[in-house]
Amino acid sequence: MKNLVIIANGGAGGINFPHRRAQGLKKAVSVGYEILKNGGSSIDAVEQAIMVLEDTTIFNAGTGSTLGLTGEVEMDASIMTADGNYGAVAAIKNVRYPIQVARLVMEKTDHLLLCGDGALKFARLCGIKYHNPKTKEKIRMWERAKNRLKSDYFPKLYKLKELYETVGVVAMDTNGFITAGTSTGGISLHLPGRVGDTPIIGAGTYANKYGGVSTTGHGEMIMKTLLAFRTVAYMEKYSAPVAGKMAIDYATRVKCRAGIIGIDREGKILCVNNTEAMSWCYIKNGTMKSFY
Repeated sequence: MKNLVIIANGGAGGINFPHRRAQGLKKAVSVGYEILKNGGSSIDAVEQAIMVLEDTTIFNAGTGSTLGLTGEVEMDASIMTADGNYGAVAAIKNVRYPIQVARLVMEKTDHLLLCGDGALKFARLCGIKYHNPKTKEKIRMWERAKNRLKSDYFPKLYKLKELYETVGVVAMDTNGFITAGTSTGGISLHLPGRVGDTPIIGAGTYANKYGGVSTTGHGEMIMKTLLAFRTVAYMEKYSAPVAGKMAIDYATRVKCRAGIIGIDREGKILCVNNTEAMSWCYIKNGTMKSFY
C-alpha cells in the first residue's frame, strides 16, 4: 500500500495564538486523513481540509481573511492535481469557501483562473451562496494597521505586518495520487484588486507526477521566483526533504520570505521556511506531528 500522507500549514511569519492555530491545523489534517484512510481521493482530502482552515478564523483564509486597504475582503485560492488539472480564483468576495470555487473552476470550466466579479458570478451560478467573511477580530486589526499606515503603500506595508497567513494542504491517497491546494485573504491592507501568488500556477501551488507543493509568504516574490514549480522540479531528481532545502535556500538568496510544504512521489514530506516561524501539522500513515 502507498503511503497515506496529508500536510497543512497555517502561514509563515510570526506565530500569534499558537494553540488556536495548532487546533485548527490538527482538525484539518484529521478530516483530510479520514478521507484518505477510507479510500477517498487526495482531491477530496485537500478540499475538505482547506475548508476547515477557511472556517478557522485565526487563519487568513475564508472567514477571518485580512481586509484590504478599503476594508474589503478579496480572497484567492487554487488547487492542482498530479495529472496537471488546475483551478483557481482570485480577488473573489463574499463566499465561505474559496477553495470550493477553485475546484469548480478546475472541474466545470475550460479555464484555469477566474477573478473578481466573474469568479463570483460563476460561484453563484454553481449554487455557492452569499457569505460575509469579515470577523470583528480582523476588522479591529485592519483599523489598527490602517491608523499606522498613514499615506504609505508598498514596500512600507510589510513593516506593519510580518504575518503571511496563507493556508495550504498537500495530500497523497492510496493510489499514490497527489493534490495540492492553497487559500488566502492576501496581505493586510493590499490595494484593491491585488492578486498574490496563491492563484498563480507554479507560484503558490503546483503538482505533477514527481510531487506537490503549497507555498506561503511574500506573494510578490513567490510569483517572481515561481517557488512552487521550482520546488516540484527539484523533486524530479531529489527527495522532498532535499528539494525543500534547495528551494528555501534559493528563496533566501533572492530575499524571498516564504514557507513551503510538500510531498514527493514516495510519500516523503518537506516542511521548510526562512521566516521567523511557520505553523504546520501532518499525518503520515496514522502518526500526527505538529509545530505545537
